[in-house]
Amino acid sequence: MIAHTRSRRACVVAALLGTVVTVAACSGPTTAEPPMAGMDDMTGMSMAPTVSSMAEAQPVGDGLSSSVNGYSFVLATDTVPAGAPVGFDFHISGPSGQPVTRYRPYESQLMLFDLVRSDLTGYQHIDPAMRQDGTWSAQLTALSPGSYRAYVTFAAPDTGKPLVYTLSRPFTVPGRSADVALPGPSASVRQGSLTVSMSGQPKVGVASPLTFDFTDGGKAISYFQRRLDGYAHIVAFHAGDLAFAHLTPADKVAGRSDVSALSTRALFPAGGAWRLFAEFQTSGAPQTAAFTVEV
Repeated sequence: MIAHTRSRRACVVAALLGTVVTVAACSGPTTAEPPMAGMDDMTGMSMAPTVSSMAEAQPVGDGLSSSVNGYSFVLATDTVPAGAPVGFDFHISGPSGQPVTRYRPYESQLMLFDLVRSDLTGYQHIDPAMRQDGTWSAQLTALSPGSYRAYVTFAAPDTGKPLVYTLSRPFTVPGRSADVALPGPSASVRQGSLTVSMSGQPKVGVASPLTFDFTDGGKAISYFQRRLDGYAHIVAFHAGDLAFAHLTPADKVAGRSDVSALSTRALFPAGGAWRLFAEFQTSGAPQTAAFTVEV
């Protein structure tokens, strides 16, 4: 058991150093203790920050492709029942045609999973778990009927320098549904007693800085828990075609002594209306602030 524990620790150290993580290589007997993240059931593999200079497979991509460079996003089903939590299984098929089981850590995870409804409501960010055969499972909270799109972002062990991929696939929740009108652009939103304000001038095809200020009851927030490799996980979806924009991890604003402001850089691949979701956590459960942004 001591040797097996050392092997497990070696896997974690390898992941922290950016080494390719292989599920099978890190597996072993689990009778004495439960498996760590990355073995029989790998829950996203959250760990220490892994800020990386990995290149994007599609630097100005819109995330709407289901397959890039031989890597394909394969769903176990394209329909999900409404009204109850449910598991959503998928895998990534590699250039060999087999499920991928080896990934590089990216934003402290091996797989980022986001979904949104076609009317830009119902957004969810979920930490999926991977089994040894390369099958991932995301535990969805209850969804209302309608059309949705699921997005995965991961770093694959390509030949040479690893690349970051964002792939997506549509799926349906059967039942009667009605779209919700997209709210107009706004510089601030309320989350209970919290107010989140956004500033910046996003531009098409240019990495533009955005700043978010957080107050609670009019007072600046003094604490954020880490979310992935920053203090907020921020994504955006384009009205109409659901193109995807993955913003950089939100970090503290340089030159400001307070910690109530976070900054990110946004690269929007197209103009028009976008719905931006910023998931953050101060005290208590994670919260999500949603903005409509005109680019």
